[in-house]
Amino acid sequence: MMRLRRSIAGSARAAAVLAVLLATGQAAAAGPPPPPPPVQDDTVIIDEVDDPAVDAEPVADEQDDRDPVVGGAAAATLTEPKTEPSTATPSPNKSPSAGEPGFQWWRSKYLTIGGYVQPQYTYRARRNARPRDQQEFGAGQTRAGLRFSGEPMDRWFYNVHLVIGAQILQPITDVQTVDYDGDGAIDTVATSSRPAPGIFIEELSVAYRPVDYHGPNGDAETGRDVVTLDLELGQMRIPFTAQNRSQNSTLMFPRRSTPNNVFLSGTDLGGLVRLGILDDTVDILGGIYNGTGLAVSETNNRGALYAGRLDVNPLGGFPYAEGDLGRGKFKFGVGAGLLYYPTKVFYDAGNDTRTRARDLRASASFRMQVRGFYLQGEFLRRQRTDSLSNLPQVATGAYGQTSFFFPIKGRLGAAPVGRFGWTTLDQSFDPLVTYYGDAGAALYIGNGVRPDVLRVLLQYLGEVRVTEQEQGHGAALQVQLRW
Repeated sequence: MMRLRRSIAGSARAAAVLAVLLATGQAAAAGPPPPPPPVQDDTVIIDEVDDPAVDAEPVADEQDDRDPVVGGAAAATLTEPKTEPSTATPSPNKSPSAGEPGFQWWRSKYLTIGGYVQPQYTYRARRNARPRDQQEFGAGQTRAGLRFSGEPMDRWFYNVHLVIGAQILQPITDVQTVDYDGDGAIDTVATSSRPAPGIFIEELSVAYRPVDYHGPNGDAETGRDVVTLDLELGQMRIPFTAQNRSQNSTLMFPRRSTPNNVFLSGTDLGGLVRLGILDDTVDILGGIYNGTGLAVSETNNRGALYAGRLDVNPLGGFPYAEGDLGRGKFKFGVGAGLLYYPTKVFYDAGNDTRTRARDLRASASFRMQVRGFYLQGEFLRRQRTDSLSNLPQVATGAYGQTSFFFPIKGRLGAAPVGRFGWTTLDQSFDPLVTYYGDAGAALYIGNGVRPDVLRVLLQYLGEVRVTEQEQGHGAALQVQLRW
């Protein structure tokens, strides 16, 4: 009997051990128990959204707080929801002049394709002008822009921006000799030409970023841009003014202001160094260019143009786009630009004329945006001297422009715009004073990614030439479609 009891007790202990082992094996096969659900922290949500209107804005508006000098990979983050609009320069795939972020037709790290089309219709009347120029009526210069950018290698970027149809050219298509009297001697040469749309190179450059530091706890996607350094070489706009740093498709009006174009227009060949500090709170640029817009061997003026610019944005960098379509937070910036262009003048035969010229230009700018309101103004000054006349050529100009963007319903928005400027040329001997005024309204239609895919702008054109006692008034209608 005692043996039977011991056998039963041993069997019970063995059964218990076996049950424990089986239970342990089933638990191991099923995996660890699921973690408890996260605790919702209401205070964090309240801190993230401090304004009910922010939650209703599209994600693309938040991206508008970034520096417009971005390549295609940055634009690919448009669908990423952000807790708060970041003012950091998107990286990687950013170059010093790659245009503003936004909708692109094709996006990848290696190739980003985008563009715009800008047809325009203009009417202008000048009563006191020459008979030919008293009235202008018809379609203006329609232009289309094509942009290609990408990062084929780590820290290496390229940017191509072509403008088609900016002006109509008359290339010679045929040349024939003419013998009027039939004596076998050539009396003259007759040429024939055919109009063709011009192709203007807005940008054609390669950039390298040797320094891209985002802090000890940051990275290229989420960290703050503490220090960035870009080196760029090719053809580009000289960053002399704030308006010259804006892309064609982000201008407030169809064209840049006349004072800006009087002091500097077009693009040039050269190299640029750009240093951004603390999310472009401080933006320093310096470059050396040909100064003529042509290759160095295609002009009789020889010398390098030295350019420098400093922009300070105390509340963080914001786009060089003329408008606050993102209705972002209050930001402002001040800047200054300087150009120095010493040249030697040669004859067509290549001999030295011993004429030396010095061209010095300076600019000062102010920009501000807050909840759809945008204000920008610049002051410009130029003094040119040469050893032949020793008479300085002095010019002064300024402009100010403003707009206020407000959503209407759904993807529809509107903005009244206004601009006033003046220039005084030849101040040292015969001042020529001109005032410019522009006003109008813009209608915007978005596509869910950005609010300005389609813009229809109706603009008043005003010009008063005080010295010549001439006035001009007109209107322009422009349609801009971005893709």
